[in-house]
Amino acid sequence: MRILLTGGHGFIGRALVPLLRAQGHEVLAPRRGESGFPADLAALDGWADWPDRLDAVAHLAALNPERGDAASRDDAALMRANVAATKALAERAVRSGARRFVLASTLLVHPFSPAPIREDSPTAPQNSYAASKLAAETALRRAVEGSATGGTVLRLAPVYGEGGRGGVHALLRLAQGPLPLPFGGGARRSFLSRRNAADAIAFALTDERAAGETFLVADSEALRIGDFVARARKLQGRSPRLVTLPGGLLRAAARALGKGEVHDRLFAGLEADTTRLRRAGWTPPRTLDEGLRDALSGSASQRS
Repeated sequence: MRILLTGGHGFIGRALVPLLRAQGHEVLAPRRGESGFPADLAALDGWADWPDRLDAVAHLAALNPERGDAASRDDAALMRANVAATKALAERAVRSGARRFVLASTLLVHPFSPAPIREDSPTAPQNSYAASKLAAETALRRAVEGSATGGTVLRLAPVYGEGGRGGVHALLRLAQGPLPLPFGGGARRSFLSRRNAADAIAFALTDERAAGETFLVADSEALRIGDFVARARKLQGRSPRLVTLPGGLLRAAARALGKGEVHDRLFAGLEADTTRLRRAGWTPPRTLDEGLRDALSGSASQRS
């Protein structure tokens, strides 16, 4: 297959490009703003070098600011980067006759839940970024409706791996520290290693069973936050060093420090039921332990 990949030089893209090429596919991964490829993908119609004979498009590029950054509250910028760009790219893919378009979305389009989340569970985006990705899903479906292009949406659980950032990596940094952590208890959460994410995207690009579908994507195991920390520390040959505090006490302390929202996010449930994707034919090729080893070794090399 001849595949156009946006975000090919990003966190997941750096794992996906070599995987697709090893499978025998031709991968075109232009850098935004270089060699005529537009920095603003919403202006894609101005790109004169759209590849011919294109079989598929994988859209990973997105504006995904760190929590607390001013950009995370810039709804207009998020909607242009994540929605208008998806619309422009999908419409161009349809016109060129591409057979498949895969959009990387996020599990965070769903609210926290005490029960496992499915593709048809209620949506209530947890932040502005997730809201823009949910709108991008709608833009994709409208763009491919009635065409020969099959649109596939992958709602990825929080992704971790070498060179990552965000909440999961903040948690791994804490796990690598010496202090006991008050993470006993809580509900189960899903995570996704970078290599499993890349493998799922490759499956969605190439397998006919994925055409037109929306899938939740996660590692095979879902863990409580404390269990995730304990697993990371065990892989480093260390004891878990977790402290279980009464839920009310910990919540009150967090709110007194102005961190009540952080407490609620840490201990709320966000477990993905990936039955639909497994039935379509994909299972994670790497275990959670293997993914954690990659992430921990990458963090160690960055510190050295």
